[in-house]
Amino acid sequence: MNKFTLFGLVFLSFLALPALPSQAGSVFEVAKIKVDASAASTTQARAQALRQGQQQALAIALRRLVKQEEWDLLPDVTGVAFENLVEGFRVSNEKTGPGRYLATLSVQFKPEPLRSFLRDFGVAVTEAQSRPALLLPVLEDLQGLQAWGEHWWQQGWTNYDIENNPAPLLLPLGDLEDTLLANAEDILIGDPTKLQALNARYGTDTVIVAHALADVDGQLGVTAYIFSAMDSDVIVKTYRLGGPHEAMGDMAIADITSVLAERWKSIASVASDDRQVLQVRAAYRDLAGWTSMLELVNEADFVRSVTIVELTGDYAYLDMSYVGTIEQLAANLDQRGLSLLQGTDESWGLVAAGQGVAP
Repeated sequence: MNKFTLFGLVFLSFLALPALPSQAGSVFEVAKIKVDASAASTTQARAQALRQGQQQALAIALRRLVKQEEWDLLPDVTGVAFENLVEGFRVSNEKTGPGRYLATLSVQFKPEPLRSFLRDFGVAVTEAQSRPALLLPVLEDLQGLQAWGEHWWQQGWTNYDIENNPAPLLLPLGDLEDTLLANAEDILIGDPTKLQALNARYGTDTVIVAHALADVDGQLGVTAYIFSAMDSDVIVKTYRLGGPHEAMGDMAIADITSVLAERWKSIASVASDDRQVLQVRAAYRDLAGWTSMLELVNEADFVRSVTIVELTGDYAYLDMSYVGTIEQLAANLDQRGLSLLQGTDESWGLVAAGQGVAP
């Protein structure tokens, strides 16, 4: 669906711009669903597996988009006509045998119908996925500190689905360049210069240092330090279960990713689809800057539609219809590399990030 309409254009050379389609965020896509079904025939097994996989994906999507405190309000997916909510799906790693079907499924849901479906149950909906944060697992055991190389704490994070989350995480390569940029001590103390160098390499703006202390048998302490320009925080978890460190580590990974997801939902959840309109003066340098800005605005999850009221060679007035609060809108635009700024006269301006105050 097209997010912007044209009204009162004064710079006619831009009239030939192509329509920009709305880009659904990956928060509405659930990947890496493993399906395995058996039936009287391979065809029946495939149909059964694909149905079960889409139901499983829907259950994941519902919990992903809704705060944990509201999960009790969600329906049983086995009774939901999921076909009306699914945009499409991709199948990979197919394996078949007599009466059996195995595959990996990725399901894309329709944003608007899924939002509407959820709001019928009176829950707030997470509108957007956060930008990936760089995850740096550091293990401290009887052998000392380990940040790079293979160790069970790092492997646990590798095995976990850290991308399929409202607050996705990115693991570094752990290659020679990483080891030259920062060592385990640099990472654990949160050396800002070293962490910024890693952010620059991976195109992230947030680092999460996950420190696992495994110096006592049957006990594991995990502290996740969040370092970003906008926010700094600490998540602390302790496990005294008497089992292997690896098993407690898996529990810690699930707990930490859940906490990160809930933190993001508190920022990105919107209780209503009621829309407000904000007029902004979008400033840019040239035609390329304008087309890039319009595409980024169009991709913003909180923006429902854009009307171009006036257009010139270096600025445009836009009426943006959006959901949520102005703070949520600003944060969402910031994720797209745009800064929403309020002037002294209460007017609003929009510029590409790093270009300073909008005129």
